[in-house]
Amino acid sequence: MKSGWYISLLYAAVLLLTGCSTAPSIKDYSVLDPQLERESVYIVPFDATLVPPDFGDPIFDQFVDILNSRRKQTKVGRFVILKEELKEVEPAWLIQQVYISGDIWGYVEKSGCCSTEMKVKSRIYLYEPGKNTPTFDVFVPVEHYFEHDRGDVTVEKARLGTQLALDLAEAVIKKLTP
Repeated sequence: MKSGWYISLLYAAVLLLTGCSTAPSIKDYSVLDPQLERESVYIVPFDATLVPPDFGDPIFDQFVDILNSRRKQTKVGRFVILKEELKEVEPAWLIQQVYISGDIWGYVEKSGCCSTEMKVKSRIYLYEPGKNTPTFDVFVPVEHYFEHDRGDVTVEKARLGTQLALDLAEAVIKKLTP
């Protein structure tokens, strides 16, 4: 009887400690004026290292969609995806723009007989005109744990990606909201 209670308590603690995400870590390197009108903020497709394409690509797409759906909270006219790779963009033009770049890396999926744990890390950077260093960066590690009888790996992977896109977009919106 005691061991059943102990296992239930341990399981509840694990569920509380392995939520879907931790709070983003934001570093400000200079002051960003959210009152400034910005016609466009450009977004460079994220570099994805050791991340399956069926996971990384949707995160970027959702990130951009969330930013555009919430742009009216900011003084940004639109968020625009840069179609070229960063190394192909004219440096003289890019240095005059507000743009966001980012990385997704370290996707880990550990499955046992009854559960799966997923982890991934991401960082985005916002650059302002005339600056070679970011104005701020946001680091977001996301973890997710689920039992196989309560979820499917494909569905839960999509849920993890959506949470990451939301956390990243929320951090940008907060910085750009007057």
